Amino acid sequence: MGHDMTTETRARDTISRYIQAIHDQDLDTMSSLQHPDFIEDWPQSRERIRGRANFRHIIENYPGGLGGADSDVTMDRVIGGDDHWMVAPTFAMVRVSGTDDIHTAIIKLRYAGGEEWFMVALIELKDGLIHRATSFFAPTYEGPEWRREWVERIPDGAGG
Repeated sequence: MGHDMTTETRARDTISRYIQAIHDQDLDTMSSLQHPDFIEDWPQSRERIRGRANFRHIIENYPGGLGGADSDVTMDRVIGGDDHWMVAPTFAMVRVSGTDDIHTAIIKLRYAGGEEWFMVALIELKDGLIHRATSFFAPTYEGPEWRREWVERIPDGAGG
């Protein structure tokens, strides 16, 4: 299967618009970018969200909200190349890489209380829409003192 840059660009654009719609709580756009058979798995909590409506209800009922377009979070840079970094205001940054209809997104989330977490989403597109996602969530933390002499400190906001 050849490399179709137009398909990859469209896929990355769809993922970027989808993340932005979730941030903005633009639920109509979010739902329109989900395939009719949308499924998202959260393995850490052993939950499967089946269908656009169920995902939408989770966003609508998220305790404290997700921030929305007025949230006070700094924007990050956009870089081209094989990996594509996109701006998402609720998230410190998003990195999307992949080919064809299979992509990986690394997202740095900032919750209402100021906590920072990383989210890694394995995203499959079908018919140009978000069909399946498997998302993993992990809080940021300081590495232990005992291994400092053998590691380099990654700058804040670096995701991979």
